[in-house]
Amino acid sequence: MADRKRKKGFWRGARKRRRMCLDIGMKGVLVTCNKNEKACIREAYNLLNEYADEMYGPEIAASDSESESEDGDVEAALAKEVAQMKDKAGKDKRRFQAMDSGANNVVFIQSQLESPDKLVHHILDDINTSKKFKTRNVLRMIPVMSACKAYLENVKKSAEEMFPKFFSGEDNPSYAIVFKTRNSGTMKRDEVIKALAGVVSEVNPACKVNLSSPDLAIVIEVIRTVCCMSVLKDYFHLKKYNIHSIVEGTKDDPKPREVKDQGPPKGDLEAANGSEVKEGNGDGKVQESKVEAFDKDGNSGIKDDGVSAEDNGVTGQGSKVIEPEAGGQTIKEGEATK
Repeated sequence: MADRKRKKGFWRGARKRRRMCLDIGMKGVLVTCNKNEKACIREAYNLLNEYADEMYGPEIAASDSESESEDGDVEAALAKEVAQMKDKAGKDKRRFQAMDSGANNVVFIQSQLESPDKLVHHILDDINTSKKFKTRNVLRMIPVMSACKAYLENVKKSAEEMFPKFFSGEDNPSYAIVFKTRNSGTMKRDEVIKALAGVVSEVNPACKVNLSSPDLAIVIEVIRTVCCMSVLKDYFHLKKYNIHSIVEGTKDDPKPREVKDQGPPKGDLEAANGSEVKEGNGDGKVQESKVEAFDKDGNSGIKDDGVSAEDNGVTGQGSKVIEPEAGGQTIKEGEATK
């Protein structure tokens, strides 16, 4: 069968798909979902646009800013349209744009906002206050403040540009480093943590590490050949930016288990009352013995005559064992006593 030549539009579509993915220099939000990416993208759009309109006002399209007089001029309108097609300004001016992240169940929403971390923190803080679910498929929302190549030199350089904004003040905030990698093996966790901790020490040596409740969390998300970095506040307070954990409040905040007082063990109670106790002698037979309690120096306890509590089955510090008299009956295990 002769090979048929592919149409020109096929390769154009392939190039277009390659461009719509997470790349270096981008800012936005990493959104994790539960196997339904289409529904996740729709919910992420609705949630981000709702709070972005509240914080920054509604998004204004390029066509809304044009006046009627400019539309009347045909030549000017055509020239402007050609310029937009060349620069692809219509797509670049969108506030949020879904991108392929390169990992399953992870969607990257590119944003034109200067600080996407403020928007995401506002969303999660409001959900933490209301305790109401606003999404079904969106699980976590991790802001991406910087994206660079997944090499240690590039990550360190990006950290040197970003960290002075957060660690150079007089507050001396504590910090923790959270590292996660997907579909990549170019970066090692220990090397990245050591390098980033060194950058923080250079910026402000007074900043200390706090792994339980840090003021700031340095979050590193490596996906294939791209390293996403962000410095987030209230990271553990907001359940690692997990919406479901924020509303439910049970994943990271387990309630202490209540232990009821059931009193002393049964063996101790019988020993204290002088009742008969049956114990095994190690060869499958059960002998009958009597445990006597005593009172010494005003403290009740169990008398110890060299026989341990493990030998006679009584839970206590020890016991006095009285051997059965001569002619005593040996009872086999499983038989009823008379």
